[in-house]
Amino acid sequence: MSEPLDTDVAIETPEHIVFQWKVAGPGRRAAAYAIDLFVCYFVVAVVGFIVILALSAGTAITVGGSVEEVAKAGIGILLVMLFLAQWGYFTALEATRGATIGKSALGLRVVTTMGRPIGFSASLLRNLLRAADALPFGYIAGVVAMALTRRFQRMGDLVAGTMVVRTERASAARPIILRPPPTPAELRELPDDVRLDPEERAAFELFLRRDHALGSARRDELASLLSDMLTRRFGVKQIPPARAIALIYDQAVNAGRTEGPASSRGAASWR
Repeated sequence: MSEPLDTDVAIETPEHIVFQWKVAGPGRRAAAYAIDLFVCYFVVAVVGFIVILALSAGTAITVGGSVEEVAKAGIGILLVMLFLAQWGYFTALEATRGATIGKSALGLRVVTTMGRPIGFSASLLRNLLRAADALPFGYIAGVVAMALTRRFQRMGDLVAGTMVVRTERASAARPIILRPPPTPAELRELPDDVRLDPEERAAFELFLRRDHALGSARRDELASLLSDMLTRRFGVKQIPPARAIALIYDQAVNAGRTEGPASSRGAASWR
């Protein structure tokens, strides 16, 4: 069975604050781009229709100017609208809001590789280089670049130092349910009295909340960071660290043995 693709990126700021981002894949970004194209060219079509009506009225009352001059003026207006739809729309919205209409609809946002909002120069650069990503056709170059980078960056992102991430939506917490239930052998491995201080409980809860979204390799990697503490404090040696965290947390919470104020007892889901 194939492992789920791990798209989490951890970024540490100069103040040593770590932010977790989940980068957006090609499929979601392509869907957002399709929405944006629809919005842009729908607006262009509406404006074009208004221009045609205005030109028709203008031609009927033109006295000093020729019909050809009026038509050229209309074509010029449409060309400007097409330019703004292709370049100005994406650059302006990403520079000011971090997302276009399509990206906002699908919960995406453009940030720098340091997790900060992008400015006008970065937005302009990444959008100008979309032409290179479209080569030779069908955005093949951009898709290849995304496939070869850990943060799914197309060439415009690589040059501008940006990436597209998924914004997390708040959701109600769910109770932690230990699955499968502890076996007699596992219970013999655990101490009779399990106590967790608030910091330990917060760390365990954070791990269990994210477990269902992690691949087994990343889950084991994160759990191994707590293996020394599991061995030293609780004497757990034979149980894999990821499973030991779930067992210790379940026993401590269900027995009411966490020290300090409880933080929404059982507020996650363990799968």
